[in-house]
Amino acid sequence: MNFNPGDEFVYCNTGYTLLAEVVARVSGKSFPEFTDEYIFKPLKMTNTLFYDDHEKIVRNRAYSYQSAGNGYKKSVLSYANAGATSLFTTVEDLSLWAMNFENPVIGDQEIFNKMNQKAILNKGDTIEYALGQGINKYKGLNMISHGGADAGYRTFLGRFPDQKFSVIVFSNDASCSPGTLALKVADVYLKDEIKTEVKNDKKETKENKNLIDIDTLKSYVGEYELQPGFIIAISEENGKLYGQATGQQKFELKSISSNEFSTIGVDAKLTFHRDSENKVNLLKLHQGGIFDAPRMKPFDKSSVNLNEFVGTFHSDELSTEYTFVIKNDTLFATHSRLSDIKMTPSKTDFFNGNQWFFGQTEFIRDKNNAVIGCKVSSGRVRNIWFKKVV
Repeated sequence: MNFNPGDEFVYCNTGYTLLAEVVARVSGKSFPEFTDEYIFKPLKMTNTLFYDDHEKIVRNRAYSYQSAGNGYKKSVLSYANAGATSLFTTVEDLSLWAMNFENPVIGDQEIFNKMNQKAILNKGDTIEYALGQGINKYKGLNMISHGGADAGYRTFLGRFPDQKFSVIVFSNDASCSPGTLALKVADVYLKDEIKTEVKNDKKETKENKNLIDIDTLKSYVGEYELQPGFIIAISEENGKLYGQATGQQKFELKSISSNEFSTIGVDAKLTFHRDSENKVNLLKLHQGGIFDAPRMKPFDKSSVNLNEFVGTFHSDELSTEYTFVIKNDTLFATHSRLSDIKMTPSKTDFFNGNQWFFGQTEFIRDKNNAVIGCKVSSGRVRNIWFKKVV
């Protein structure tokens, strides 16, 4: 486990995969069969299915893409795991799902209330996540929402129950930010309902063009550790800020104020904070809550003896192994079925990998200071143990 149940909240795809298997075993039907019979057909969602066969041909399917130099390339999604993902639908069909909450064809108010019940952590904090839905406010209005991202697909559904209004945005371009677009639509349609004034002054326009002085932008450059195994690296290029989370693609930051930035292509916001000496020492991530990411201290990468980490490491839990090798003065993690993973030193005995599933590796030493294993973490998975065998 990443932590004791109830101590923290981390979104978990595997949990939804498990729930889909529970549905299958209790009902005696596959999850796609069950949802088709009891949800999609009653709602007349005729262009919706859970895709559990990656070789299946689906009429009018939209493939996903990502930017590649001066053009695009296909962003491949080759698995078919039903539950956490693999829902094929259309904006029109998902509208029928959204309207069901106002005029139920399936379900009732009792189950809707359960779906809206926010979770409470062991220490008593209430989080914004409920049963498959984010429960929060947007400019003073109650909003129930969820987004999705995989390969080059980007999606968002936002419901405003008090106004009986929903917005759905789908995209097959990895650079799209559907949540941002959806809320712009909400600003237009709900302008008479919004309780917080929408800013549209000259100052904001200037800042949104990233016209912050270059010294201020450069003061934000550095690495910020959101949690063990998950680091947000901030860089500056041609007067613009960029962020890159462990194992993920780089995204552009758009200024809201001198220390507050929205993320292009990702539904989140970043704010930078200074200490008593006016040094930037903290980044806060606003995404389904507010999370602190302290700034990491500078580390001399040239002082690392890479030879100490060379060897083969085996995980009993995953039944696989990686071999760490040195190529051109750089450490790489190699695997028989994967491309080489570049490892970059971040602090003593810690390396960042350039693949999302191999975000951070912490090498463990014995009392004689010899490396005996490593722990691999990456955002939603922490401290997978690999024992050194060779």
